[in-house]
Amino acid sequence: MKGSEVLLLQDWWWLVISTELTLLFDPYKIKKRLTQSDLGHLSRLLIGRDFVKSHFLRWMSEETVRQVESGKGADVIVRDVDTCSENGLVFVFWASSGSYVLKGGWIKEFAKRRGLAVGDEIGLYWDPITSKFHFSLLHKAN
Repeated sequence: MKGSEVLLLQDWWWLVISTELTLLFDPYKIKKRLTQSDLGHLSRLLIGRDFVKSHFLRWMSEETVRQVESGKGADVIVRDVDTCSENGLVFVFWASSGSYVLKGGWIKEFAKRRGLAVGDEIGLYWDPITSKFHFSLLHKAN
């Protein structure tokens, strides 16, 4: 039994106890399976518009939102919670695609350093207290 241990109680009672950890609160509001486009020559992580509006922009300062929406972008810190490292990226709205992106180091500081591949699942959330993105590699594809 995956994730469980079976204990024999007496000769006829069986008790199954789960050994899997289940989070009661999952902070990763954005979960994304990486595509070739996220890891390719465009050097950016594409994030869907609806997710950004509902999970990020509403928690950011007015000035940060203004910078992001202007097309110039806002300098943000992205904390890699798996490696306890932080990197500066640019969070910006691309009107041409109608999407938001993290760029300016995404490939070097995350994709290459972490060995990310197509199909890997990552998680992101914005922490309004520290004004930082938090990033985690949730599942490797292979």
